[in-house]
Amino acid sequence: MPDDKSTVKIVNEAANRLYYKLEGIDIETLDISDYNKRYFGSLLKNLRSNLQRYAYILVWSITKIDIPLKKLVFLDYGGGSGMLSLLAKECNIGTVIYNDIYDVSARDAELIGKAIGDQADYYIPGDIDKVIDFLKTKSINCNAIANYDVIEHIYDIEEFLKKISLISDDNNLRVFFSSGANPYNPLIKRKLVKNHHRCELLDRESIFGRKERDPLESYLKIRKKMIKNLNPGLSENQVVYLAAATRGLIEYDIKKAVNEFLTSGSVTFKQKYPQYPTNTCDPYTGNWAEHLMDIYQLRNVLQSENFQADIWCGYYGDSNTLLKCLAARSLNLLIKSSGRYGLIFSPFFTLCGNIAPQSSY
Repeated sequence: MPDDKSTVKIVNEAANRLYYKLEGIDIETLDISDYNKRYFGSLLKNLRSNLQRYAYILVWSITKIDIPLKKLVFLDYGGGSGMLSLLAKECNIGTVIYNDIYDVSARDAELIGKAIGDQADYYIPGDIDKVIDFLKTKSINCNAIANYDVIEHIYDIEEFLKKISLISDDNNLRVFFSSGANPYNPLIKRKLVKNHHRCELLDRESIFGRKERDPLESYLKIRKKMIKNLNPGLSENQVVYLAAATRGLIEYDIKKAVNEFLTSGSVTFKQKYPQYPTNTCDPYTGNWAEHLMDIYQLRNVLQSENFQADIWCGYYGDSNTLLKCLAARSLNLLIKSSGRYGLIFSPFFTLCGNIAPQSSY
């Protein structure tokens, strides 16, 4: 936690109040999608640990910003269920903006907020460009932007980071992006690589609460169909080659690759992070399957955009059993004492930064 007892106290007390509000919610009575009945319901089952994580993210997002909380503008980018937005509103932050690229989640998050009286001030469905346009139209400058488990899904993460400064015109912006796709934790990396192979090669069954925009067919099968449709005259061997060569591409980039092949006989596209060749994404949306990234390269991109930026180790929250709590706290001590090598044990990492030169972590 930061050395800011006042902000820590505000967020902890808000998290405590939110805990009891959410504990009493009957999610089955809400007019939300099956997807969020499953996903938000899973967060509620381990509510204490999840709120600890969001409290940690929020505290660091707003600590020592030279702006009163009632005038602060906080953006929950890629907010999913909206739990971070709920906590920000419970802290009485002046303006809380929720965003998610999935319009169903944006609608559901607003309904959940209404149900417990912690509704965000604005709900914006869409990508970063939609957010920037909305803020410019409303003449709103953000002071802090944060999220959890979002940046590993953004198709062009480096382009996204280069646009971040556009959400504020007053040169006072803090970013705090935490992600569970920690490439330095060997257990996490092994789990994510297995997921990459499943998404790339295996079809999925339609189960209750699945995200409707996610396809059931394997990504490889989808790319093969796209490539055949683009040019039915391609041989089977050519389709197989192109499907493999376009792994990790969205549909409009697959079209570029096919056109390049038809012109030159090859595809020059290379994975941006070649040390993680199993990475793959949904060809329709560009949504990565838990993208393993060069996280220090992401830091460098932020620094090139005039941010003071760094990579931090994440920590474990308390669990609902004594044994797990003791294990988590022991690991937290190990992480804290290991410096940057603590990432080997960390459950997540954080890309953090501040564009205001007078502020620091």
